[in-house]
Amino acid sequence: MSQVSHDAPSKAFSFSIIRMVGYGLLLLSLLEYLTILIPPQLMNPEWEFSAMGQMVERVPVPLLALALVFLGDTQTRQAWERPCLKVLSWLALGFSLFLFLMIPLWGVMDTMRLNTMNEATINQQFQAQTERFTQFEQQLNQATPEDIANFLSSQGIKLEESTQPPKEQIMGQLQTLRQQMQTQADAEKAARRNTLLQSSIKWNLSALISSVLFAYVWYLTPWARIGNKKRSKGAKKPIPNPESL
Repeated sequence: MSQVSHDAPSKAFSFSIIRMVGYGLLLLSLLEYLTILIPPQLMNPEWEFSAMGQMVERVPVPLLALALVFLGDTQTRQAWERPCLKVLSWLALGFSLFLFLMIPLWGVMDTMRLNTMNEATINQQFQAQTERFTQFEQQLNQATPEDIANFLSSQGIKLEESTQPPKEQIMGQLQTLRQQMQTQADAEKAARRNTLLQSSIKWNLSALISSVLFAYVWYLTPWARIGNKKRSKGAKKPIPNPESL
């Protein structure tokens, strides 16, 4: 009897510490998520995609916090915890749905939109460089051999000795530069696309797994959503006598 009397307060004290750590982690997670989501920039694919990634990467903390808070079911609970547990159970389901909806809305759609934006930006840069080359070629076509020689001399440029005229040599070098620019633009598109897809796959899968885990937390905590009256009625329900059946 003395062993039981000593163990009960110790167990209650241990539960209290663990659960308070859980509540503290939930509050810290709430501050983190508020910092990410405020101010909101909806319809901005860069902000939405970045916000999704930041939230998903911080999911382990609230998951662990809920596990600590719900530890021990109804054992040694204080009165203020009962409404909090009910709210937290429903919030777990709500956050699960939020994570699940983020996958098509922010994960998949924003990946496609960002890829289109990246390609448009690279194409604009390439187009601007191409226009400068075109203007230079037009000026070169209109220039006389003397003008070309004076320009090369002023820039300190020496062409390789060749049977080709300086104008044709410069035109050939410009064509080579065009091809190199196109290759670099294609490589930049592929690199950005691969980086975007890697982040998208990682965050979408993480959001799906996290959504399932939060839904499972809600599924395992029906006792937190049941009122005291319903729980007491269920406990006082008489057990039928087998002899009377």
